Amino acid sequence: MKFKLKQEKMRDLFEKMIVQNLFPMSIIKATETEVISLQKEANATAIRFARFKKEYFDELKVEESEVIELDIQRALAITKKVLPGTILTFETKGDKVIISGERVNINLSYKKPKEDEILETMPFDSVKEGIPVIKGVALDTEIKIKLADLKDAVDYGASLSTEYYTFKTKKGKLEIRVGDLHKYSDFVIFKPKIEVDEDKETETIYTTGLTQISNTFIEDELTIKYASDAPALIYEKNNECMLSILLPPQPKSKED
Repeated sequence: MKFKLKQEKMRDLFEKMIVQNLFPMSIIKATETEVISLQKEANATAIRFARFKKEYFDELKVEESEVIELDIQRALAITKKVLPGTILTFETKGDKVIISGERVNINLSYKKPKEDEILETMPFDSVKEGIPVIKGVALDTEIKIKLADLKDAVDYGASLSTEYYTFKTKKGKLEIRVGDLHKYSDFVIFKPKIEVDEDKETETIYTTGLTQISNTFIEDELTIKYASDAPALIYEKNNECMLSILLPPQPKSKED
């Protein structure tokens, strides 16, 4: 595989694959029309799918479909050292990925993933009329939230040193409770200005990924599909690329 991008856009590609250190290793598949990356994070709880269309690249050349596993965390770290504006070429040669540009030639080892390590689709049972069904549960509550609002919720979490976020929809409104559920714990109730289906009443706790997503996503608005006590599918997309994350729910426990 071979593609060319400016340093800034190469960083954007790697950042979407790594999602703020949540997915340090990435299984990348390249075809004549796109580059995709889909893999579980280290603890196999969250899953990330990134698709970059041919239009995303200054040049994309793939003679035959190829799949590699690469340490994206290392690739991103070293690419950040390259001067902005530098045209970079990403190319596989032998057992190396070579990222080259004016005055720099970066050589990174990669490996061929095992067949059972390669994920080509999100693990949905099915998708019916645009609604993903996972383990028999339809993620049929959809909200569109501003990235700025998600950043605000995460900022409250950082102030309280918590990563507990309870998403609750009721009577057409969304409420995010920032903080764990112990009676003695501090918490914040945050109410984004968005509309939700009046008939949907859901409540789910998430403790994985929201901080990373708020620091990686760049589109003004995110789409979230979820259900009570079910995974959340959070994604952004434009004409060139799409990034989606499947986050696991936190099992509920009784309040202390």
